[in-house]
Amino acid sequence: MPEDPQHDAGSARSFFKRYRAKVATLTVGVAVVAGIVAFNEVRGTAEPRTVDVKAAAPPVQVDFNRPFIGTPAAEWPDGAAGIITPPAKAVGPFTAQQVEDAYAQVRQILITSRLDRAVLEQHDVERYLKLLAKDSQKKMRPVFGNDPHEAHAYATRLAAGYTLLPAEPKVRGRMWAEQGAKAGELVVHTNYVFAYAFGIDEPDRLRNAMDIVAVGRWDVDYSVLGDKYTPNSRGIWPSRSHGFTYSMGCDALRAGYLAPAYSQRRATESPDNQSEDRTAYFDPDAEVPSQATCD
Repeated sequence: MPEDPQHDAGSARSFFKRYRAKVATLTVGVAVVAGIVAFNEVRGTAEPRTVDVKAAAPPVQVDFNRPFIGTPAAEWPDGAAGIITPPAKAVGPFTAQQVEDAYAQVRQILITSRLDRAVLEQHDVERYLKLLAKDSQKKMRPVFGNDPHEAHAYATRLAAGYTLLPAEPKVRGRMWAEQGAKAGELVVHTNYVFAYAFGIDEPDRLRNAMDIVAVGRWDVDYSVLGDKYTPNSRGIWPSRSHGFTYSMGCDALRAGYLAPAYSQRRATESPDNQSEDRTAYFDPDAEVPSQATCD
């Protein structure tokens, strides 16, 4: 946690060391082949489980102009329109205006970190980092440079060689605010599912829409620090993230990047799970799975 002039000046460093101790275990247990990889408070909890993303007969036709047809995200809002801030109300010592301002800042962070194509396709993470408090930028920048897998919990970047279709990603979720544990801290909780539609050079390889649609569910908390803190600590601090990725390429995800399911497919796939209900993977209110289908 950043420095508070009314607390121990080393609190920011000690908090971040504890935080880093948590996120350092992110890569443990993450394995191979498309399906779902779950993260619990940025700790990898992947366990092998077979999931088949084949379409039930008759096969679903993929419409590249409407690539989400045939998935639970088909009717969701497009892009930033899906990130709606709730009506602002006073929270503890924070006025309704302060809460509204915090929502607006966090909304922009979500748009930039999960929807901005310069971040997604060009990996321009500075566009995201500059939205954080200055001291938070210093802490997060090495994460993107040294541990891309950990960084995936805070911003989405596509694997090299893959681009999205022109269709905007689909988004569903919510945010809400609570008073933080420390004086002068407002916490904005976010709980969103993002669905991305990828392009493909060989459409004949596709079996259904989920071959090109990858899903990321991310529950991220942001601490918003005000005047009680030193100037460089004021602003937004990502404080916790957990979630999962579904219907993706696992080799790419192990490296911290997102690729579609068609990028990595088993040579032998069982038809037993053709009727698998994918709804929960698209539901921001569902529990974060404790198992993963990468093995």
